Amino acid sequence: MLDVVAAVVASPLHEPSRLSRYVSDFLSKTQSVTFSGVITEPAGLSATSAIIFVATGGTEHILLETIKMSKFSYVLLVYHELENSLPAVLEALPVLRSVTRVDVVKLDSLSEQLEPVVTASRAVNRLRKSKLLVIGSSSPWLIYSSGVEGVLRSKLGLELEFVELKELIAEYGRIGEVLESEEFSRLITHSFVSERHLLDSYRLYLAIDRLVRIRRAQAVSVRCFDVINETGVTGCLALSKLLDKGIVAGCEADLPTTATMMILRELSDSTPWMANVVEVREGLVELAHCTIATSITTGYELTTHFESGKPTAVAGKVNVGLKATIAKYDPKRNLVRAALGEVLEGFPKHSARCRTQVSLRVPKEYSRKLLEDPLGAHVVVTFTNVLRSLEVLCRILGIEPEVYN
Repeated sequence: MLDVVAAVVASPLHEPSRLSRYVSDFLSKTQSVTFSGVITEPAGLSATSAIIFVATGGTEHILLETIKMSKFSYVLLVYHELENSLPAVLEALPVLRSVTRVDVVKLDSLSEQLEPVVTASRAVNRLRKSKLLVIGSSSPWLIYSSGVEGVLRSKLGLELEFVELKELIAEYGRIGEVLESEEFSRLITHSFVSERHLLDSYRLYLAIDRLVRIRRAQAVSVRCFDVINETGVTGCLALSKLLDKGIVAGCEADLPTTATMMILRELSDSTPWMANVVEVREGLVELAHCTIATSITTGYELTTHFESGKPTAVAGKVNVGLKATIAKYDPKRNLVRAALGEVLEGFPKHSARCRTQVSLRVPKEYSRKLLEDPLGAHVVVTFTNVLRSLEVLCRILGIEPEVYN
């Protein structure tokens, strides 16, 4: 199935020569999308989303039947000011919205709307082909963020596979001494823990990575605090290295947050960061966690884990001034809450917090929502602006977007 298909709907009564100018204009704006042709009678098309240019009036029935036959998850209708294009859209729209999710844009403004539709549709198809490996169950303190497995399967199309924590511990035990490698040598230069502890943390990374590869997963979430008792080291560095490798990796087996990481990863091709909300003031949010990917930092130290004092956590630094999308998907409420922020501080300053610490300027209403109507302890950050694509993804999947920018 294609991500997106473009089509023109026109009445058979109109001479093709009359339409060529409009069609050419539409095609010039949709060059990145597969074009299925000019439709003058209902036709079934195979794609997640469609961008349909209503070139003439008298096409409402053609439009309706084509959308029914094609079973699009989302349609962007395009109109222009001539040939009774808009009257046809207005007549059809109330009925079309009972069939699927539909938005409308004028041809002149299509270019700015196109990329978010393409990006979001591609992300939806990738999510539907993705497997999330869950190692252990959700941490017991995640009393709100658990029990969502069925929704993640039905709404996002994710495949979930669960393995017991003992499988990871067994895999960890099978990994012996790690031979010297360029990657491990590089980590040593950033480390403030013993080489023995760093080596054990690296072995844990190799063990999780091996399970991910064996199970053919694209993402993993680990009940990481229990790992500490079994190995003497935390999963922080392991998850950081997996993220560096392009594998979405969440901790505490927090499935809504890991799913949010997967969504943002597919929308931006940027590495996401899962974080605790540790302080909120009007227009400001402070975030902290120990698993940031080193590849998205401007520098980092490998130190001890905040809660346990065990090795190895990542204390990363982030550039001031970076734009960031902060988001959380709540499967229970069928809601994505997201905001655009800007990094004000990006370095560790509190010893009684998780080691990577970032302060962001955010819209005031968003900061109020975090306290008055929370969606759990964690949010996800990606250091780029994907708000518009995220809104379209929500439309495709039938999720309510709540966006602040």
